[in-house]
Amino acid sequence: MNLRELSSLVKRNSFPEMEIHAVDPNIYLIYSRSANQLTPLRDSAGNRLKFRSRSAATNCLRETGIRVVDFVHRSAFEEMIGFEKSSGPTEHRETIKLNLPEKSDAS
Repeated sequence: MNLRELSSLVKRNSFPEMEIHAVDPNIYLIYSRSANQLTPLRDSAGNRLKFRSRSAATNCLRETGIRVVDFVHRSAFEEMIGFEKSSGPTEHRETIKLNLPEKSDAS
């Protein structure tokens, strides 16, 4: 899915579940979730959209009309220090409500 397709869905009152994943301290990817499948948001050339900050990613989604997004940050802490995999989640997940972009009064 690309931004144009996402905007089109939103205009038809179809709001897909969206997630922003923190991959690195300065790489954030946006995914659409359908059931248990994640599909990356892509640019017009078919490449995954990459953002340098969580704010940049949320601003992009806000412009498409998306109102709610889950922010996901997975931790590799246990893996890095040699602990066995725990049964608990190793990710931080936060639901973020996005406000509508402000419209300019300039004519």
